[in-house]
Amino acid sequence: MAQYSNAVAACQPNLLQQVYGASKTLLHKLFPATCLLCLDAGQGPCLDLCRGCEDDLPRNHSVCPVCAMPVATAGRACDHCLLRHPAFDGAFVPYRYEFPLVELIHRLKYGGQVAISRILGTLLARRIAERGSPGVDAVVPVPLHALREVRRGYNQAAEIARFAAELLQLRVEDRLAVRIRNTEEQAALPAVVRRVNVSGAFEVRPRTPLPASIAIVDDVLTTGATVDALAQAFRRAGCRHIEVWPVARAAGQR
Repeated sequence: MAQYSNAVAACQPNLLQQVYGASKTLLHKLFPATCLLCLDAGQGPCLDLCRGCEDDLPRNHSVCPVCAMPVATAGRACDHCLLRHPAFDGAFVPYRYEFPLVELIHRLKYGGQVAISRILGTLLARRIAERGSPGVDAVVPVPLHALREVRRGYNQAAEIARFAAELLQLRVEDRLAVRIRNTEEQAALPAVVRRVNVSGAFEVRPRTPLPASIAIVDDVLTTGATVDALAQAFRRAGCRHIEVWPVARAAGQR
């Protein structure tokens, strides 16, 4: 009897995987991927973005290796980063914050269209993979304050990070850091005020061991004040290497 029970228990994971896989295949056939930008067929099995629209997205070339701001000479740090190096080691931001990415990010962030996070996370992962090895131990989404996350229903950075990390085979550490102050929305503030607004807003929870190298994921990099404040918290906690991986870069913002 015990041998029979053990055999049944051993078969259950495989059976569940088969049922889950069959269910996903059926759903993909019933609801095929459709590009949210042009309404052509998406990329199978479940990416709602066609290859043509992906190729047409505004790539962020010739940038400062520290903050990913467009510069005249690629690979040279911009004057701002030479004057004040942020707490993170460097930023990789594959796209410019222009149409149609502005529309997609706004629909995710303010329109409740959480499914768009799969598109943005996949795009981010593909561009990271083109560089080679990710070079970090874990992915950390920028945390929302608990009250704001309850109102929105989700953290868009965490949703993007989840899909990117799955493709890159990295773990997501979405409980390492917490936003301890409910700061004003950064988008509503002038650039000179943003750094003050998020100063001391993050805290890293005690954990042993802390990942030695992380990538901070967000939707948009504007002035860099938010990711810099979070990176400072991780530096104080002992993290040795910190990269920043937002999806899009808003140019001309400091």
